[in-house]
Amino acid sequence: MYGKKSDGMLKLSDDIASVRGIGKKKKELLGKLEIATVRDLMDHFPVRYRDWRWNWFSKDLEDGGEYRVAGKLERKRFSAYGGRNGKTPMLECIFRDGYGQYKVWFYNMPFLDKNLRLNKGYVVFGRCRRRGWDDLPIFDNPEICPEGSAKDLERKGYLPVYGCTAGITTNDFNRWIKYALQALEYDAEWIPEDVIRKRKLCTEKYKYEHIHFPESLQAYRIARSRYIYENLFLYQLVTQWNRAQLCHEAGDSSVAETDLTPFLEELPFELTEGQKSAVRDIQQDLTSSRPMNRLVQGDVGCGKTAVAETALYRVAAAGGQCAFMAPTEILARQHHEKLSKDFEPLGIHCVLLISALSAPEKKKVLQEIQEGTADVVVGTHAIIQENVIFQNLELVITDEQHRFGVNQRRLLMEKSRIPNVLVMSATPIPRTLQATVYGDMDFSMIRSRPAERKSIITRVVNHRLRSKAYTQVKKEVQGGNRAYIVAPAIDEGEEMVSVTALYREVKKWFSPAVVSVLHGRMDPSEKERVMAEFAEGKIQVLVSTVVIEVGIDVPEATVMVIENADRFGLAQLHQLRGRVGRSNRQSYCWLVNYSDSEGAADRLQIMQETDDGFLISEEDYRLRGPGDVHGTMQHGSMSMLGEFLKYEHILQYAKEDVEEMDLLHLDENVRNKMKQYLWDNYENTI
Repeated sequence: MYGKKSDGMLKLSDDIASVRGIGKKKKELLGKLEIATVRDLMDHFPVRYRDWRWNWFSKDLEDGGEYRVAGKLERKRFSAYGGRNGKTPMLECIFRDGYGQYKVWFYNMPFLDKNLRLNKGYVVFGRCRRRGWDDLPIFDNPEICPEGSAKDLERKGYLPVYGCTAGITTNDFNRWIKYALQALEYDAEWIPEDVIRKRKLCTEKYKYEHIHFPESLQAYRIARSRYIYENLFLYQLVTQWNRAQLCHEAGDSSVAETDLTPFLEELPFELTEGQKSAVRDIQQDLTSSRPMNRLVQGDVGCGKTAVAETALYRVAAAGGQCAFMAPTEILARQHHEKLSKDFEPLGIHCVLLISALSAPEKKKVLQEIQEGTADVVVGTHAIIQENVIFQNLELVITDEQHRFGVNQRRLLMEKSRIPNVLVMSATPIPRTLQATVYGDMDFSMIRSRPAERKSIITRVVNHRLRSKAYTQVKKEVQGGNRAYIVAPAIDEGEEMVSVTALYREVKKWFSPAVVSVLHGRMDPSEKERVMAEFAEGKIQVLVSTVVIEVGIDVPEATVMVIENADRFGLAQLHQLRGRVGRSNRQSYCWLVNYSDSEGAADRLQIMQETDDGFLISEEDYRLRGPGDVHGTMQHGSMSMLGEFLKYEHILQYAKEDVEEMDLLHLDENVRNKMKQYLWDNYENTI
């Protein structure tokens, strides 16, 4: 049923069609904005506000600004064949306030000629331009109403402007949200009373009212503070509750001691000090009766996989099973190939479980897993399917944690008693944030790199001199190496280099070398094929978007060009750069800068001066700063790491408040909020 609910009251969990004025068609359009419930609508916050608290004077109007102006209608002229093309009905009006004249032009609104009366006062709301021969301010098709009317009074204050899609306007959102604010029956307060008082937080009702329609800047700040705090409080609640539950529910998760010497002697290199330290941490965890829940954080190319292998060896040699999850099938294949090479001579059997297996192959692998003859299972999310039954799962390793959702990892853990969990991440975060961002995990950091790895030579070049970068690419490709070329956008636009345009360019430049393209809209199987052919050397130059950020090891890839590098954050640039330099060959990264700002040049200079991801993350944090508590935030849930960087002090408050709670005996309202939070933020994350 569409339209207003019969009892006139709304709940945040209600379907969006419960809001008056939203029918089947509007509901479908709202789906494009991921708005399916009343809560989604209320969390669709304004992208900006029009400051229409008072009237502006005509003498102060600037080109391009949005204004509210009041004046008397002095003259008007209607033309049935006006407009720029001479075919559009047009009404030209001249208004005057106490400081001068301004023009208002209406197109395709002939009815206004009768409605607007000379010498009467009107208020105009809209964007101004000043490009006429007489330099008078001009408003094109603005909103207009009689001065002092109900609409005039309604249009005073901070007016929200919403992110829209075709078929939905800001006025639609205004109308729907005003209705919802009047009809909403709010859930019981879920933040503990003592925390509300301590942090001086407003109610949820106040939050929504004054984020959407703030009566003052102070009211807006109070409302935003509640929104920011509750998101960070919820995050802390979930992470610390996870840890408390893990300790409470777990039985003895210790793994029998195993001599690592046979495995370490097979390695063709000696572990670095950073790797040895991480290995010691993991071995201590596996000896403990409490399940391991450790994050190994290491820069790109620091040797995290070798550290993970020591954990796999200990568990498998002691008779347990291990699951190693990778974010893509091609990366899973690569891990399986390496692990099989390292472990099979030691009597440890590795199997690969991915969706691309044939039915007979999959049946055989599933049987080996269930019977316990498969010691190490490598795969993607196929591992967590219901038909995968482990005999004795004792260790779960996820590669690149941020590519998997909480639910996926939990499903894997449910396949046995609570197993030991090891997470490998190449995403450096500032040391000051580690305890608060990953409050439910222990940490190991690997700072050093294998001695044979050379530093990547990075160069920043102005876009007018980008030919220098491509000269280097040509040289590397002719020498038998491979190249990545990265663009920020898929489609062609005015401001950014696109993959489609760049691919056409590069294909001409590097003929007869094989050039291919990769981006997020491609079919998954097609993406896998392109990446595999690049790894095999069938493709020499790969033009791509950031989908290569989590890719595969291609030791022959020695050069990367990142177009519009000024459009990327430092952390993402560093992740992209890590796709080259995966061997002892000298590698290069060119950052093409299209910005004239000093800030962009300074940021890119940092990339040129260091390839230490931890230093880069600290510098990124320093440049961005803790942020303004009341700054703009993303729709609905916050983009986690970026918001942690901006609101570190509030995150610390939230952490302290959660630590004072009895996490094993939470109020039902709090538990329900946690469930909703996990669903909203992680259900579709892979």
